[in-house]
Amino acid sequence: MARLHVFLVSALSYCSLYSQTLDDFIIEQMNQNHIPGLAACIVRQGEVLWSGNYGMANFDANIPVSSTTIFMLASVAKTVTATALMQVYENNRFQLDDSINAFLPFAVRNPRYPETPITFRMLLTHTSAIQDNFDVMPYVDGDPTIPLGEYLEDYLTPGGKYYDPNRNFYAFRPGTNWAYSNIGIALAGYLVEAITGIPFDTFCNDSIFAPLGMSNTAWFLRDLDTTLIARPYYFDGVNYVDYGLYGYADYPDGQLRTTVTSLAKFLQANIQYGALCDERILDSSTVRMIRSAQIPLIDPTQGLVWYTTISNGKTIWGHNGGDLGVTTEMFLSESDSTGVIVLTNGEGGIVQIRDMLFQVADTLAITTVASKSTPPFSFVLEQNYPNPFNLNTVIRFSVGTYGHTSLRVFNILGQGVATIANEQLSAGTHHRTFDATGLSSGVYFYELRVRAESASFFDRKKMILTK
Repeated sequence: MARLHVFLVSALSYCSLYSQTLDDFIIEQMNQNHIPGLAACIVRQGEVLWSGNYGMANFDANIPVSSTTIFMLASVAKTVTATALMQVYENNRFQLDDSINAFLPFAVRNPRYPETPITFRMLLTHTSAIQDNFDVMPYVDGDPTIPLGEYLEDYLTPGGKYYDPNRNFYAFRPGTNWAYSNIGIALAGYLVEAITGIPFDTFCNDSIFAPLGMSNTAWFLRDLDTTLIARPYYFDGVNYVDYGLYGYADYPDGQLRTTVTSLAKFLQANIQYGALCDERILDSSTVRMIRSAQIPLIDPTQGLVWYTTISNGKTIWGHNGGDLGVTTEMFLSESDSTGVIVLTNGEGGIVQIRDMLFQVADTLAITTVASKSTPPFSFVLEQNYPNPFNLNTVIRFSVGTYGHTSLRVFNILGQGVATIANEQLSAGTHHRTFDATGLSSGVYFYELRVRAESASFFDRKKMILTK
């Protein structure tokens, strides 16, 4: 049993959060929701804009979370399972509205509607009427020992060891209602195996993880360095208690483990409609299909496993996850090609962290608004570049036309903390000295903004202050 580590952060009202640094906000949320360890990142257009690691991965071994910490993904893993099955789809091996029984070595039928076929689309949209019966979905220490196909046959077919017609299937006709189904996604993973003849985990390794360079990523503990894995904890009111490293036979619905760095590659490939660098894991048309409403009359937010929700007024696509000692979020915004990942080894809520990261993403982007009369200008630090910068940094900048020029400093939450220049300047090179003695250590942004000829242009640079 691990002793409780208390994060010494005062409780602040929601309105005051914007005056905090991002680190303060995340640690406060971890403290309030009893999250022992967390790794997160923001990605945009093939680049990791920000990443952070907080808290403990393993209390007993005194190992903090780092960039190499491996987290269990829980239901975020379902997006990988969907990718694998849609890769098989792209090879023209099935159609989404085909009956799955044409591809399985055993037949799956809802006992109340045995003549209604269950289709691939139904599995991927949680409309298959396959129900999770948690009494026969046991957790085991370490990796599961029952093969995926054997377990599912015993769960889904009459006479099977785990079969219960009333508790393993819903009462509605397949395709007519939405009901979340872990077993349905596990069956989608097994269909990859049944159709290709390749074990599901091997297929993912060869077709997704290796092409994207996702190191330290695997469905099974046996394929990972377990000393790097974040221990899953629950909070008993006094202590963080370790669940131990576990698994389950229906593993394609949540057992995948990886680092935030590796998962960022998968997310970036999805942001870029299936491609990362020179590797393509899905065709762009397939990704658009995945992120489109599949059952609008039943649930207009449901795509193929991926679903849509709202963050800070922005539509985002992705998936969350929750398991014993695990809470995760992975979402992307199509409108600005931005994605956010939050991985934890605890059971507290992290939606506020996810939403804050999307908000922060806007301040991290380097954006230039162009017009017909764009003035050529640059923004260069004269001292201490690259990071960190010191308490008295000389900033050199140049503008290509006469106009109003401002040079300001923002914290990571986008709040202005200092104005260095705010005046009409002629074209040429200018120097200003920034006194940072009143700021705490952390990440800041210099923003140069030029207004000329009824247009506004700006450039932004990230700097790290270390005292």
